[in-house]
Amino acid sequence: MYYRYMKSRLLLLVFFLFFLSRVKAQDRGIRVDIVGADTVIGKQWAVFIAIDRYKEWGPLSNPVKDAKEIRDILTERYFIDEVVELYDRDATAANIRRLFADLRARSGINDSVFVFYSGHGQTDSVTNSGSWIPVDGGRDQLAQANWLPNIQVRNMLSALPARHVFLVADACFSGDMLDTSKGASPEISSEYYKRAYSLVSRQVMSSGSSETVPDASEFAFRLKSTLRRAEEPCIDPEFLFTNVREVRSTQPLLGTILGSEHQSGGSFLFFRREGSSGTAETADAPAVTLVIPAAVSPPEAPPEPSVAPDLVPVRSGSFMLGSPGTEKGRKNDEFRHRVNLDSFYIGAREVSQGEYQALMGSNPSLVKGPLLPVTNISWLDAAEYCNRRSIKEGLRPAYTINGTTVTWNKDVQAGTAGYRLPTEAEWEYACRAGTVSPYYSGETPPPGTVGISSGSPVGSMAPNPWGLYDMHGNVEEWCWDWYGDYAARSETNPSGPLSGSKRVFRGGSWSGRAGNMRSAARNSGNPAISLNTVGFRICRSY
Repeated sequence: MYYRYMKSRLLLLVFFLFFLSRVKAQDRGIRVDIVGADTVIGKQWAVFIAIDRYKEWGPLSNPVKDAKEIRDILTERYFIDEVVELYDRDATAANIRRLFADLRARSGINDSVFVFYSGHGQTDSVTNSGSWIPVDGGRDQLAQANWLPNIQVRNMLSALPARHVFLVADACFSGDMLDTSKGASPEISSEYYKRAYSLVSRQVMSSGSSETVPDASEFAFRLKSTLRRAEEPCIDPEFLFTNVREVRSTQPLLGTILGSEHQSGGSFLFFRREGSSGTAETADAPAVTLVIPAAVSPPEAPPEPSVAPDLVPVRSGSFMLGSPGTEKGRKNDEFRHRVNLDSFYIGAREVSQGEYQALMGSNPSLVKGPLLPVTNISWLDAAEYCNRRSIKEGLRPAYTINGTTVTWNKDVQAGTAGYRLPTEAEWEYACRAGTVSPYYSGETPPPGTVGISSGSPVGSMAPNPWGLYDMHGNVEEWCWDWYGDYAARSETNPSGPLSGSKRVFRGGSWSGRAGNMRSAARNSGNPAISLNTVGFRICRSY
């Protein structure tokens, strides 16, 4: 089976030798050219949790040994940037939770996280749901003290910001961790690997279904053998499963994490070190950081002719909305979770006083100047501006406005939809422009955004990587959403709560502190009240 599967992929060898031959040293790791496209591949994490000696459960002979052998194979033969390990007495329930909390805070949206767990597993006799048994797990089937239910493990894995997560669970009763339903195996080609790495993946391979597995793990033996012998420059879980599924004593499973945001076609990838082989492994190559961003640049194709030149196209993509717990200045309403967005257009600059007055016939700003951003307008004023501009340009208004009630007409045919305010998620995605730092400029705000006494002319400061000006500072910007708590799981094209008392504005202003200018920072106000530090920029559906 191993050699039959290898034969089906040999045609890729030349491509990926080229792939790896174009690795170029960078300050933070390596950069890879894939068929002429300059792509950065992501930081690779390898996490090992294994327990031989329990406080209340019987001892095991092989988990720690298997984990360390897999660790050594991966660090010697594959690109691994950082290893995290919990063994025996350190692998308590609290420490395992801390490990995932720390990983959530430290890993980035473009990273890949491999997790190997080996130890006791147990099932609830009533619900038939499985659990990991940490070193301090109790034996009482009803109390289930310090057990880690599979559903909790699934949630901790799903919450990681990393683009790719791959769990290998060598424990009893791991089968309810994953969804095994999937389509036909993909045709393996260079396009498959590029697509697989660009999409979000949440995958699990277990040593058995909802059953006991032996201490002397044939599953682990085959996994180690496959990782050690593989000659492919790049391997995925499907490749590994093809070789471990022949285990005779149990029924290994491969699938996706139940209820996760796994995207069809996405897959975790191991990249083999150049020069390493199954017979002569090399350990002298240093571990490196590998990073691949998703949608870190606007579409290459020009906007459609009907789109105004002051709009910038933003390509669809996935990102982590909110901030990590370690970010300086973070507030409790910035719960970090993954968001998937369709493509859209957004104004390169905030709406100026000259633009507003030409269309609306008035300029409510306190400090006046045609090139300064319009301020002292309410959220309702901004919505009305969007509709009037849509009508002027022959587009269908995005909003139906009835007094203070505004309804977003989301069913308008693509290409004819009028101007609107960006959603909170669209605003942050455009502001970040593929970055994960507090500001698109890094750990500190861009020059010129702090310490000024009034707003600056729109577009007078340097743009972010996607060509958008004044996303940090100048004036805060109204967004569509009612203010409220974020969802606890991943979302697609979110537009906020259905109702509320305040509307969101983003970006911070010339009068605020630096922390309020962060990409994730949120603020809100009564939609009928005008503020002299709040303006807006326009948006359009793609």
